[in-house]
Amino acid sequence: MDVQRANEILNSPNNIEVLYNNTPVWIEKINSEKGTANVKMLNNNTSIEVNTKNLVETGNIIK
Repeated sequence: MDVQRANEILNSPNNIEVLYNNTPVWIEKINSEKGTANVKMLNNNTSIEVNTKNLVETGNIIK
């Protein structure tokens, strides 16, 4: 996904499902200059920095 879409998801009132390497993640912060996002892996609560191009939006809204 591009940086702009990652920012839209981060600022959305909805909880939009995002995957990194097929693992659900929560976007915590975007670095537009670097094209990266700090994400929390929802399976183990580990926070990592990843390239936004490696994030995939599933289209699912989590309630």
